[in-house]
Amino acid sequence: MKLWQKSVLATALVTGLAIPAGVHAADTQARPAAKLIQAGQVGAQHEYQGEHQKGKWHRGMHLNAHRQMYLTLLAEKYTPDSVDEWKAAFAERERLMTELKAVREQNGQDEQKQKLREEWKALSEKLHEQVKNGEITREQMKQQLKEWRVKNFGERNPKDAEAMRAVMEQFKQTHEAFDAAIQSGDAEKIKDVLPKLLDEVKTVNQHLAKKLEQKKN
Repeated sequence: MKLWQKSVLATALVTGLAIPAGVHAADTQARPAAKLIQAGQVGAQHEYQGEHQKGKWHRGMHLNAHRQMYLTLLAEKYTPDSVDEWKAAFAERERLMTELKAVREQNGQDEQKQKLREEWKALSEKLHEQVKNGEITREQMKQQLKEWRVKNFGERNPKDAEAMRAVMEQFKQTHEAFDAAIQSGDAEKIKDVLPKLLDEVKTVNQHLAKKLEQKKN
């Protein structure tokens, strides 16, 4: 097994980590998070995002400034004792991502990753077009895409895949609870779910730290 394959689970957790729709909403409409909270418009903002995204999970590792500000302001309002923990977790995320990027660049991995991404995109577009034209079936497309993944990344370890599914399911439940809490505007529900989101950010940070250590060794 290739050395970099050992970090498959960590990578999947990080890249699969979704920002709940209620958080991404502040980013999408570019409205200050403070204004959302003070005006009591968090629920309305979330409702717009729910219609706009329809279940699509926004992927992102850096947790950009708008999202960080939104979550921090929510913490200040509903769980003030945790604000310092949120800020520390965000700072740690940025540090880890910056170091990972530097290591990847040093090892030439960013270039390799971009090449694979372009190959995947081209193959996926080609196969979807063939399905659309009736040249191949959807099952044949899935099989060819699977063969490409195995060729470039190797067979998935069943235990790793199961562990990833379990953690991602837990994340999904947390996001759904957060979205529901924001939609309802129920202060107790928001207070209850914010610590779970914070734990999620910390969990991904831990996986990033392990991934960074693997790349350095």
